[in-house]
Amino acid sequence: MTDKNNDLNLLTGGLDGEYFGIAAYEAALGTGLLSAGTAEVAKKFQGDHAQHAERIREEIGRLGGTPGESKSWAEYASSYPPPPLTSETDVVRYAASLEQSAAVASVASVAKYQSPELARLAASIAGVEAMHWGALLAALGESPVPVSFIPDPEPEARIDVAS
Repeated sequence: MTDKNNDLNLLTGGLDGEYFGIAAYEAALGTGLLSAGTAEVAKKFQGDHAQHAERIREEIGRLGGTPGESKSWAEYASSYPPPPLTSETDVVRYAASLEQSAAVASVASVAKYQSPELARLAASIAGVEAMHWGALLAALGESPVPVSFIPDPEPEARIDVAS
């Protein structure tokens, strides 16, 4: 796979994740379960995901690719069924889990990019996703920094620097 195709594949995956986040916040806002303050935060976080998606679409276009389209929440939910969401706490906990997954995925992609500029973009997005995750945990009364390092989704892929 060429460097360009590698980076396009990573960007496409990142874009899909941002689309999922936008749709998830739209669904959360539509539940009627969120208080005014929580809804305001959800709209802010959704806006961050929209900005990430726009930037990623621009990068895909710059590399000569064609950005994919977002799916409906129903399509995302059928592939990744959410837990029962019957209270604001349920919605916030689910959002925190999605933001954690987004942070993990973004961090994991950094080392895979061939372009240093795109690696920096992924790291920047990962930082924002981690802030979202922490803010949502704090809203739940939990530690806003539950780990010292973003979890590694692929522990077997770790490089042994001692060898």
